[in-house]
Amino acid sequence: MQICLVTGGNSGVGLMTAVGLAKLGNHVFIACRAANKAAKAIDYIRQTTGNPNVEFLPLDLASLDSVRSCVRLFNDKNLPLHILVNNAGIFNKRGTTKEGFELIWGTNYLGHFLLTYLLIEKLQKSAPSRVVMVASDLALHPSGINWNLLVKRTPVNFIKLYAVSKLCLLLLTQELSQKFKDSQVTVNAVHPGFVQSNITIWHQISKYLCLGISPEVGAYSTLFCATYPDFQNINGKFLDQYAQEIPLPKIAKNQELLQQLWEYSLLWTGCSQHQNTQRLNYDGTDSIWGPNSLMLNSDELADITKHILNEVLTKVPKKVVLNHALKSIFRLDFGSLIVILVQILKKSFYMERHLDSPVVLQLCQDKILLEKLTEHLGENLVLWRSELWVNSPAHQLIPFWHQDSYPKLLKGNGKTIHAYIALTEVNEHNGFEYIPNIYLKNYQIKGTDPFSGNQFLEIPDEITKKAIPVVLRPGEFVLFTDHLVHRSVRNNSGKIRLSLTLRLTQPGVKVLPGYTSNYQKPVILSR
Repeated sequence: MQICLVTGGNSGVGLMTAVGLAKLGNHVFIACRAANKAAKAIDYIRQTTGNPNVEFLPLDLASLDSVRSCVRLFNDKNLPLHILVNNAGIFNKRGTTKEGFELIWGTNYLGHFLLTYLLIEKLQKSAPSRVVMVASDLALHPSGINWNLLVKRTPVNFIKLYAVSKLCLLLLTQELSQKFKDSQVTVNAVHPGFVQSNITIWHQISKYLCLGISPEVGAYSTLFCATYPDFQNINGKFLDQYAQEIPLPKIAKNQELLQQLWEYSLLWTGCSQHQNTQRLNYDGTDSIWGPNSLMLNSDELADITKHILNEVLTKVPKKVVLNHALKSIFRLDFGSLIVILVQILKKSFYMERHLDSPVVLQLCQDKILLEKLTEHLGENLVLWRSELWVNSPAHQLIPFWHQDSYPKLLKGNGKTIHAYIALTEVNEHNGFEYIPNIYLKNYQIKGTDPFSGNQFLEIPDEITKKAIPVVLRPGEFVLFTDHLVHRSVRNNSGKIRLSLTLRLTQPGVKVLPGYTSNYQKPVILSR
């Protein structure tokens, strides 16, 4: 009996693959999103094959955290892994994954990359073992990979992204077959043919039009790669629906592209980073102080983070947005109107959420936070602006060196300070970095943000190498002033980074109408 894991094993080719493996007496895990569909599939497999050893693993390939959780659940069973079938996929859906990658590519390729990468050691220890990638003949069409498209929403021409996702599976097949060449782990890819499955409406109605092949026939080449004894020592092949070899295009054997995809995949899933990030203290020398911790335990913080990501950021604060839109029209403040429009189009509302979210306002009123703020500003703190910052993998929020120009939006005598609160881990791979003052002697202004007025600075390369990252655990925060020269870093941690930035001043300082997405009266915070 061998241990098998089939993604998308609840329907179509994946279900028939699981049936075929179970008929041979193997212990089969089907990994998919819906538990109810998995339960029906498991009952069907058990009744059809008489094999009781069929189990469910929850897996959403559009979420890297779900992939990690699936691997943990499987590893907790202390079983070997002999056959991994990366079968699941989507065709014509649009959007982004949880981490912000293009949905088709992120589901079909990147989720499977992380799953396979995290199971490599298990596969090697269980050898002889096999990996089967369910690709498509559409993988033969792309002439290259536009990396920028992979970190955006699905374009109109979604077929192009589907083809690229399947090409990437072929590239991964080649890369892994090279890495496993001295082991007893084989990696091959298959094209199941045009199957009467549920991947699109056309596949669903094809059987009524006498087109395509049944899922049972479509699973043939996958089962051939996974179980045929003479195929155990064959590596890096691409087979059609009849288990005949399909010649690989030149692009699928391009070593430079193979290496490039491998490195991007490691970065974007967070697999290339060191786990032990150096802890730093910020003593105010460079206008930054901390870290300090909020009065929240890990469970409370996790609940707050989940609520903000799923409930606050994704839902329109209708009253606040409408109120601000009317005021912006009255003031002819077109910059703010553009910001509102962008947030509506992106379905992400991240400014001034303390005005309508009790959860965010609760964070602003944390006792330790207020204690540290009063050391700099005194009593009766004026919170006049807040920003939720979500940095998805492969994204960089503000890539330019800059100093905050918020004093231009204030009038009167009084101090200002900013609080940066890490709601998830912040490190050198996903947060922001700053230039120590000692190195800031000569620099030029590169440009100006037309909305905020922030000046973008030209910093020499030899100085940027002196940059210091801000490293915070979830629930920690730092305070900093407008003198800090900083920029965000590209998120290569493999996880979403969520933080909350608060802009505070003293009583008597007036907030001027200007760039802010939800202009309202300031909120007074006191201990």
